[in-house]
Amino acid sequence: MPMVAVVGNPNAGKSALFNALTGARQKVGNYPGVTVERHAGRIALPDGRPVELVDLPGTYSLTPSSPDERVTRDVILGTQAGERLPSALIVVVDASNLDNHLRFTLELIGLGMPVVVALNMIDLAARDGLEIDVPALAQSLGVPVVPTVAVRRKGLEALVAALAPVAGDGVVRLC
Repeated sequence: MPMVAVVGNPNAGKSALFNALTGARQKVGNYPGVTVERHAGRIALPDGRPVELVDLPGTYSLTPSSPDERVTRDVILGTQAGERLPSALIVVVDASNLDNHLRFTLELIGLGMPVVVALNMIDLAARDGLEIDVPALAQSLGVPVVPTVAVRRKGLEALVAALAPVAGDGVVRLC
């Protein structure tokens, strides 16, 4: 079964998105270190394939400054003991704070792994008068970008549909 890591900056809505997708009741809060251990759940892709989602601690880069951030880096890179390399990443970004969140997104895209961006809190960005050209952002990044409002369960079907072609089958093939 493919494993997809849910990653992003702290307070981007990763745990809220994870909970909305999996039906889990993980603690969600607006303070650093809210996700401190491995939280996993399952979803089904539109074609019925199961996928394991893993909600990782928030971080600002792949250069860790705390044990939580080190876990996130190691899971993403496939070097975390007892964990396998993710098949893909869902990168959760706060639509109302794109500049800061896109730095880490670009770092992750640079790894060459399959990525889907969840442009979360799009409602708050609109409320603040921000207009985001989602197709242009997706074209610029070279990855699918899906507007979401995790706490209202908006955009989840589109996000799962965008994940389907990049999630893989979970089988590691050696050359």
